[in-house]
Amino acid sequence: MSRSGIRVHLVADQPEQATPFLRGLHALGFAVNELPPRREDISEIGRNDVLVILGQYGIDANSPGRLRTLCGERRARTVLFLDSMKPDSFAAFEREGFSCINMTTTRTTQNLVSLVAQIDAHAVYQASRTVAMRTSMTNRIAGSVVDLFSRLRARPVAPTIEESSRQRRAMDELIGLSPMSVWIDLIQNYHDGTAQHCSLVSGYALAFARVLGFGDRETGRLFGAAFFHDVGKAMIPLEILDKPGQLEPEEWEIMKRHVLYSYDILSRDENTAGEIARVARDHHEYLDGSGYPNGIAADGIDDLTRIITICDIFAALTEKRAYKPPKPPEEAYAILSSMAGQKLDPDLVRVFEKVAVECETGRPALALVA
Repeated sequence: MSRSGIRVHLVADQPEQATPFLRGLHALGFAVNELPPRREDISEIGRNDVLVILGQYGIDANSPGRLRTLCGERRARTVLFLDSMKPDSFAAFEREGFSCINMTTTRTTQNLVSLVAQIDAHAVYQASRTVAMRTSMTNRIAGSVVDLFSRLRARPVAPTIEESSRQRRAMDELIGLSPMSVWIDLIQNYHDGTAQHCSLVSGYALAFARVLGFGDRETGRLFGAAFFHDVGKAMIPLEILDKPGQLEPEEWEIMKRHVLYSYDILSRDENTAGEIARVARDHHEYLDGSGYPNGIAADGIDDLTRIITICDIFAALTEKRAYKPPKPPEEAYAILSSMAGQKLDPDLVRVFEKVAVECETGRPALALVA
């Protein structure tokens, strides 16, 4: 019998009780999700999966008899991870058929992993392999972006569309292994700021395409525009790109030229000329005409550019750099919302909330259409 695909299911009466462990287990490579505390849902989980009951000991909902009824025959693969457990209560749960019970005074993700290992050590091994794979894939993505900008700095030749296709496949696979919250943490470890930013924008674009219900072709267009949107930064001096603080006015004028450099570079190849080059040039334009380089406004900004602009701003806010800590997704989205209507498309900002929620909670965003 195959031992692959073991999943950990968290069951809690209150969602906030599960959230930190959901994110913690995701970060450690476990396939994990949250279930409602209903007998019919628990009965549908895989026979090799592990069930974790979370909550406060002493509440009627978590009494030995009630949990025996809830878990049924799955008690042998159930972890009781209840808060404020008293030693004299263990015997009552053991009489009901539970053997894997948290006995520590504090509940941490590592304590929970230790209990899962007692039920199925292979699940922990499987998680460690997933983490190793994530690390390898993030290094590959980062290396590719760094290589792209190194080549552009040496010789500003238009990159090939195949580069974005390869990155899209790798990033799709990586995001498939990690919820957005974990994926952001992985990307934020990049030491190259340009690689970090371009990867974040591209990942947010993939997530946005999903909640917008985009098909494969539309997603490919969006990802290509996202991946190449900042190639012109290869022409900006590194002392400006990596300056640990606010830019002087003259430095800011140089920085703004990156959109024109991007347009020039991308226009040199028929596969990136046109739409991709135009998005790279216009992704700092705002609906009220206050953006750059041309101050275009409203109907002059196409939908693809509007989407990339939202992803670009959200990435700039949530990325970790040497000179600033990342803003939490909730705070970053609040800033986006404050710009909606005047500078950003309000309908798109409203839909992007699904991406921000996924980044904050680790729960997958749902598409607007099937």
